[in-house]
Amino acid sequence: MDIPRYLTKSILKDALADRKMAFISGPRQVGKTCLARQCIKSPDNYFNWDISEFKLNWIRSPIKSIEKINKGPVVFDELHKYPHWKNSLKGLYDQVGKEIPIIVTGSARLDLYKKGGDSLLGRYIPYRLHPLTVAERPDRQSHPDELEPGKINYPLNDLAVCSGFPEPLLSGSSTKARRWSRLRLEQLVREDIRDFKNIRNIELIKVLIELLPARVGNPLSLNSLREDLQVAYATIRDWMTSLCHLYICFMVPPYSRDIARAITKESKCYLYDWLPVADTGALLENIVAIHLLKACHFWTDLAYGVFELCYIRTKEKEEVDFCLVRDGRPWMLVECKSQSTNVSKTLIKFSLKFPHATAFQLTTGKMDRTIPGTRIRMMNTEKFLSMLI
Repeated sequence: MDIPRYLTKSILKDALADRKMAFISGPRQVGKTCLARQCIKSPDNYFNWDISEFKLNWIRSPIKSIEKINKGPVVFDELHKYPHWKNSLKGLYDQVGKEIPIIVTGSARLDLYKKGGDSLLGRYIPYRLHPLTVAERPDRQSHPDELEPGKINYPLNDLAVCSGFPEPLLSGSSTKARRWSRLRLEQLVREDIRDFKNIRNIELIKVLIELLPARVGNPLSLNSLREDLQVAYATIRDWMTSLCHLYICFMVPPYSRDIARAITKESKCYLYDWLPVADTGALLENIVAIHLLKACHFWTDLAYGVFELCYIRTKEKEEVDFCLVRDGRPWMLVECKSQSTNVSKTLIKFSLKFPHATAFQLTTGKMDRTIPGTRIRMMNTEKFLSMLI
């Protein structure tokens, strides 16, 4: 089932309206192709690099490969698999880009493929498509300065057992969702990871992926992973970078500016597909992390500022789960406490240190109130997430 997504309006009225290419990246099976197809007026305007006929025509002549298209945007899916895709796409854009809007999609981050030669800088706007979240709907255009609770479109409990990927979530079956998750991982290992940067040791990569769910929400020690897998530190570092580039996981770095004895190196790891996370607290934190990262990417892509998702931790183990940084300054503090209603002393400390940042402590209880004597808003997790995109 194809459903309208939150980026459709922005792509049509932002990038394509300015005659720039729209680059859509995101995890495999998150809905990039469906989103791109919703932006075109004819199925003849969709081209997939995995189709042999288009591949041969593109290599011979990019301009001739699209000579039979109808009026409107044209979509190139997985074009980055072609080693010289940047040069050939640049040439096509310079010829017809002002007349034919172009959308490019890919599972990996398109700007990381360096084999294309000449830069496409100034010719495209990047967009990052995320899984479905609590309040996502096509007409919702969340603004960071106008955050209010919205309609619940995908209940938190459904997301917890079916993930935020369209196919398993819309199936409504936790059993089918787990099977989908397992098969998706096998496909990622068999296809995407093997091709990305010529990674050879696929079995150890698979073991690495299986180790990550138990480490969600904690500072990730690369040395510990290195010891578990018996590989060099540089190898495990490169493998983790590759998993992030392929949208299997993402890292949340520590924020340390103006914080005494702050942790500065170890990032926390979260998964785009959170179904393998067994611990209930870590699972909830992972879902919150996805919502916050999605909002950061959306607000940044739409030029509301530069938003980054971080966390705070000191050497005394004082920690705030998430710190959203806007244009270099802490802008929002978020602490996940599951069923606890005891206010976090660490959150109080850092909310006082960063008085310009709003502070939230999330709970699964039905609550929405400001803690007396503080600026901390204790809020139901699902209600808080409904304020985001």
